[in-house]
Amino acid sequence: MRVATILFFLFFITPFTQVSAQAGSNLTDITGENISITLDPQYPNPGDTVRATIDDYALGGVGSTITWFFDGLSSPNVTNNRTITFTAPAVGVSMEITAQLRFADGRTLDARRTITPLYLDIIIEPQTYTPVFYKGRALPTKGSLVNMNALLQNKTGIVNSQNYSYTWSLNNKSIYGGARVGGNWAQINVPHGKSNVITISIQDRSGTTVARKLVAIPTVDLEIQFYELNTLLGLQQKAITGELIITGNSSSIKAIPYYLDTRAVNNNIFTQWRLDNQVVATESNDPFEINLVRGISGSVNVGFKIRNLNELLQSDERAFQVKL
Repeated sequence: MRVATILFFLFFITPFTQVSAQAGSNLTDITGENISITLDPQYPNPGDTVRATIDDYALGGVGSTITWFFDGLSSPNVTNNRTITFTAPAVGVSMEITAQLRFADGRTLDARRTITPLYLDIIIEPQTYTPVFYKGRALPTKGSLVNMNALLQNKTGIVNSQNYSYTWSLNNKSIYGGARVGGNWAQINVPHGKSNVITISIQDRSGTTVARKLVAIPTVDLEIQFYELNTLLGLQQKAITGELIITGNSSSIKAIPYYLDTRAVNNNIFTQWRLDNQVVATESNDPFEINLVRGISGSVNVGFKIRNLNELLQSDERAFQVKL
């Protein structure tokens, strides 16, 4: 009988104890005792200005005093500020940020964040055409290729990519389906749209995210520019922007297709020259070149059209006036 009584007691009391413990844990979360600090940027580079904000909205800490600590040392000049700014430490140096809430009854709650800044650079290389003399960078057009390389650097220099996993995303969609060990490079076909966002997230071998970065890649249209081609001096570097006056017997003109996909070849490109809206055949083997011969006095409208047959949105048509 005594044994039966003990078993009866355990049967009804033990489950009640477990439920009470779970309820206590949930109440801790509900009351907001798990306050936190949000950082912007979340993974700063060394020397970046960082914005830290305390998140205690669930708690509603009205009347509490907020004290900020950096590596255990208080910062009186930002007391009671919900948002502060500070400078990230040097590369590979850790810093602990603490926000402490002290209530009128003497109770305190702490939130902590530790950052260890690393340098993260992303090299963006659009695979589009620009002339040799062009001092700017190639830009991506719709449907073109872009190569990307992530360079992560700690206090000893560029890290060995085989020690990290890299997750690349395009417009919040994974490019390779997930993280890749040593995958510090990526390649995309630029989708349609004025701008696209690349996200790179890097984890160490323990699965901890050590760096993350977002880069907006603008998309431009293919653009034709005209240049004179001199027999002795070669291609002139000043584009024809208005009217061209031919002073000699003839002049050769070159159409440069800025930001044309480098995969395009002659068989996949449609080009057309026009003189006063009349299609003309060129004597040159280069479809981007035309030779204008001086004739009677007057002027002529010279037009050029290009279209990438593999990506029809890569197209342009421009014209200029030639005074003979």
